[in-house]
Amino acid sequence: MTGGSFIARAVCGVVMAAGAVWSTAPCLAADLALPPGPGRALVYGQCRTCHDLQYLTESAGVPRDTWSELLDSMKQYGLRISDDQRAEILDYLATYLGPSPPPAAAATSSADRAASVDGAAVFRDQCAACHLPNGQGVPGQFPPLANNADLFLSREFPARVVLFGLNGKIRVGEHTFDSVMPPLDVLSDSEIAAVVGYIRQAWDNHRLRPTPLKPLDAGEVTALRAGGGSAEQVNSARAELKKERPSPR
Repeated sequence: MTGGSFIARAVCGVVMAAGAVWSTAPCLAADLALPPGPGRALVYGQCRTCHDLQYLTESAGVPRDTWSELLDSMKQYGLRISDDQRAEILDYLATYLGPSPPPAAAATSSADRAASVDGAAVFRDQCAACHLPNGQGVPGQFPPLANNADLFLSREFPARVVLFGLNGKIRVGEHTFDSVMPPLDVLSDSEIAAVVGYIRQAWDNHRLRPTPLKPLDAGEVTALRAGGGSAEQVNSARAELKKERPSPR
């Protein structure tokens, strides 16, 4: 595949997804796995926002300058990344999906990763593309995280959303959303605990916190991950929690 045809095909996928972000495409992407390596989580967080990662996996082997052209072309379709993020994504794509990828390495388990994680950085890399840096979201596309009582439906509920995604109609504030959030299970347990903690504190969300609610820790996320789940199950659990509104444990 030539660089030009690859870019045109990828851009086409983004255009088709535009207007339906939290799109149906991530349903396919959830079945795909990118090679482990530095920057992989950032690629998941930024690229899967709008289109199926199949565009990446089927195009493995294109050179660095083609990946660079693709990233530049995505900006006109709403890709918002810093120069540092762009460099990290490009290094990953050019290395692990380039012409000469290194031998497959064993993935580092979440238990092996450092427990000290910057939740704000995880949010910036994984969540801000959809929910915006101020947590306000986009009406009709991405629900707000700022002033969102769902964050405190139960102690572990936000971690379930991150781990397993969310699929189906929900109402947040004055707006209804009916689309798909892909699972971000590529994140480590420590990263998920950290980003949930960050979001619960940011944008005055701490004012919504029930007094007895303790911070989520990585061990609890490990247990949730082992229990499994689906995006549809998370939505059903949300509906039950909103009806029952139990006091968070």
